Amino acid sequence: EMQTIHRKLIRELAQTKAQSFAIAMVIASGVAVFVMSINTLGFLTETRDAYYERYRFAHVFASVRRAPLVVAERIESISGVAATQARVVSDVTLDVPRLDEPAVGRLISFPVKYESGLNRVHLRRGRMPDPDRAGEVLVSDHFFHANRLSLDDTIDAVMNGRRQTLRIVGVALSPEYVIQIRGGELLPDEKRFGVFWMPRLQMEAAFNMEGAFNDISLRLLRGANEEEVIDEIDSLLKPYGSIGATGRDQHISARFLADEIKQLRATGLVAPTVFLAVAAFLFNIVMTRRINTHRSIIATLKAFGYTDREIGWHYMLTARSVALAGALVGV
Repeated sequence: EMQTIHRKLIRELAQTKAQSFAIAMVIASGVAVFVMSINTLGFLTETRDAYYERYRFAHVFASVRRAPLVVAERIESISGVAATQARVVSDVTLDVPRLDEPAVGRLISFPVKYESGLNRVHLRRGRMPDPDRAGEVLVSDHFFHANRLSLDDTIDAVMNGRRQTLRIVGVALSPEYVIQIRGGELLPDEKRFGVFWMPRLQMEAAFNMEGAFNDISLRLLRGANEEEVIDEIDSLLKPYGSIGATGRDQHISARFLADEIKQLRATGLVAPTVFLAVAAFLFNIVMTRRINTHRSIIATLKAFGYTDREIGWHYMLTARSVALAGALVGV
């Protein structure tokens, strides 16, 4: 008996193959977008986390006006702190070739043994600056390409009231500036805001910061309480002009990147929902119309002894066959 009703199912699918194919393709589109979005999100999240870990992206950040290096040693002794890096960071005005208006450059010092520091840079082109040669810097990849610069190009910068020439010897990436955006701006401006890395000794001399720092980054031990660490850092840095330490979740580049991933996740769920809702609407129309036109056939099936459950399963199987075919194609 069930073989007969199955033959009826195959015959009906063949008679409505155009409708079935259209609905299956709508389902396939929704499933394909969903699978693609989930896989892409997983890949992006894993890549971001691996990049942050490999290049030792810090967990906590704080800025001050000027603090002695001994304070950084006290911060490193706080329970839960794995490593610290005290830096000199300053925004300067740049005179960039082929750019009509001044740009802003963020100069960041890096230690002599930069391989063991935090927020390490990845050198894409060129070489690391020589601490014994004045003015040699690394430049962020975004700024380098946006302004069509080349290695050994020079840029004039106003550093601590004095004009100094910076020579580009390398192009770098940093987990700290995956999204190169300046605080207070809504969108990245890669042409007018660039990040530069300079040896610490030269930064100290240029900004009169010998034996001092104005920016510190920390990595925490696994399981450390970030809020408690931040409270202790704030109490140590408050006399030196700190406005408060922040965690990675408040770091502008990391937060911007996390928001982009969240938006992608939302988009990846909205589109499949629309496709599947349209498919459900089409299914409703097709099945309602089919059952209304099959009243005499349903009566005949019941006369031959088929139960309501068997007949209902037969029509449900028609919809499931189309849905399954579309889902398999989408996957």
